[in-house]
Amino acid sequence: MQINITEEAANHLKDHNYSTIRVAARDTFECSTMVEFYLQEGEVKEGDQVLEVNELTFLYDEKAEEEIGTVIKVDYVSSQGLKLLAPRGTLAYAQRVKP
Repeated sequence: MQINITEEAANHLKDHNYSTIRVAARDTFECSTMVEFYLQEGEVKEGDQVLEVNELTFLYDEKAEEEIGTVIKVDYVSSQGLKLLAPRGTLAYAQRVKP
């Protein structure tokens, strides 16, 4: 998976001392969302893919790649928080990095 990060998002993450961030997708089993997408502080787990982007380490697993696809963009707008965008549309907005 290709991870693109805007300068605003990279600066926001670095300003908050994040260095390793997991791009996550998990089943919610709720009819309205089915899959939740989010960023989380991360440590490498077995089966993870690891990418260095703009001096940040991003992790993702097979589930995230299956649900997101081949490209994700991480953006930050001060009034909206972090946003996760894929070619098919916005996956999540008003995000904070989960512990």
